[in-house]
Amino acid sequence: MKKLLNFLDHNFWLVLFLIPLPSILALFLKSGYFGVSDDMHIAWLYEMDQAIRSGRFPPRYTPSLSYGFGYPLFNFVFPLPFYLGEVFHLLGFSLVNSVKIVLALSLFLSFFSMYLLLKKFTDKYLSLLGATIYLYAPYRATDVYVRGAIGESLAFVFLPLVLLSFFSLLDEDKKKINWRWVAIGSLSIFGLILSHNITSYMFLPLSSLVFFGLFLKHGRLIVKPFLLTFLLGFLVSSYFWVPAILDSRLMKYDTVFNYSDHFPTFKQLITPYFGYGASVPGPSDGMSFFIGLPQIIVLVLSIFLLFRNFKKFSLDKSSILIWSFVVLFASIFMTNHRSSFIWQNFPFLPYFQFPWRFLTLIIFTSAIFVITFEKLKIRGFVIFSLICLSLYFGFSYFKPSEYLKRQDDYYLNRYIPLPEASEEYRKTSEEYLRLPVSTELRPDRVMPILFGYNLIVKDFKENNSLDFKAKIEVFEDKTDVNIRRYYFPGWLVKLDGEEVTIDSGKPFGQIVVSVAKGEHDLEVFYNETLRNKLLDLVSFLSFLLCLYLFLNKKKYA
Repeated sequence: MKKLLNFLDHNFWLVLFLIPLPSILALFLKSGYFGVSDDMHIAWLYEMDQAIRSGRFPPRYTPSLSYGFGYPLFNFVFPLPFYLGEVFHLLGFSLVNSVKIVLALSLFLSFFSMYLLLKKFTDKYLSLLGATIYLYAPYRATDVYVRGAIGESLAFVFLPLVLLSFFSLLDEDKKKINWRWVAIGSLSIFGLILSHNITSYMFLPLSSLVFFGLFLKHGRLIVKPFLLTFLLGFLVSSYFWVPAILDSRLMKYDTVFNYSDHFPTFKQLITPYFGYGASVPGPSDGMSFFIGLPQIIVLVLSIFLLFRNFKKFSLDKSSILIWSFVVLFASIFMTNHRSSFIWQNFPFLPYFQFPWRFLTLIIFTSAIFVITFEKLKIRGFVIFSLICLSLYFGFSYFKPSEYLKRQDDYYLNRYIPLPEASEEYRKTSEEYLRLPVSTELRPDRVMPILFGYNLIVKDFKENNSLDFKAKIEVFEDKTDVNIRRYYFPGWLVKLDGEEVTIDSGKPFGQIVVSVAKGEHDLEVFYNETLRNKLLDLVSFLSFLLCLYLFLNKKKYA
């Protein structure tokens, strides 16, 4: 064992780089995409690309979904994975390969972010173990290779960074605020919120509980930087989460899945099963909710070691271990049907759809518990054994059920209905798109971009995928001209150069303009509302402040 540790010591950075590689190899073994539940993300990346090429940043309304009515997709859906994907797409990668690269980064970077968190509290060998079991949990493989959940997978990168920043806000020797870590913490909160709405809602309130342990150690000194980190993190991400919350009232309250059908049993959490099926009502699920054998071993051992050696841990270690203990059992409880009364009464929880999402926090805390192994006499053997076991399961789980080798065209044909809706598209119900409240009927065909009675479109010019101009002739006074766009804040219509009032039409909730008899020049374009422009400015200035705090040479105050 000493020879092995000596080898690790001399080649540690090489080992640190090699260990996460098995998790991403299957992404690039064959060309094209593989079978996952959320394969619409490739089409969503296309939609972001189209919106950005139309000159919209940040993109909110996308042009082609919902039978060409478009959709305010990135007003509600986590945009960061698609920002990253767009960077790679603009560099020349296909849509499919861009998504695969983002998935690979989510796995690779989460390994290193957990390593950095644990290195704050323990040595590099235990940090390596914790990072390994954080990466190779079965649920992580399910996220990437079964569900294709690009946002949730990326969120795993930021969870350790948020917690690490909280424990680094004060310099222990100087007793001063470390402004660089205030910036890192704020940007980590920003990254988490933009990576996955649900994970941030799940994690951030619980992460704030570490404040009590920090307050015991630092007293009132920690209050200011802790509150500033949260405040700045929420400000820099406000351009996204504020409209997402406020504009939700404009959309129908609906979820595709009922959370009450998706509580895993405790037996499913500890049964070593991995599958490529779906989550279904009852215990006959085709997908895995297994916590993981190395993770369970760590949890069992660490709980014993935590109680036996608790007084030997420093205040920082005690704080994070107690926090992890509380969050672990709260998360296990939230996955169980006995927590139904909380799901029924807590705001927005039904939007989680799947209680098993709390596996995210179970996996996160199980990695932190390796800190307790410091007092273990045979820890070298335990570290080596658990890393090998994790890698064994990594090669077993981290691969798709089948390589479909599908390229961009397949997914655009399946999810993008323009210029015509394919049979594949017609088979998708688009139930994942919550319709505007005024919509009585979900579109079922591609309508003309301008439609209505007593109307002729004489000339049409598309400025980009969102905006267009047209010359129309109306034969009766006060004719309703219907525009194939959902009525949503930001759309503007000009008639003969003058902005006119728009309304919501029936039955699709489309934009409607009342037009007098005669020929008219019609212009339709999407613009940020005043509220959103102000929020964009707040986010941009807050981001610049974070960069200033991070780069400023005077990092203590």
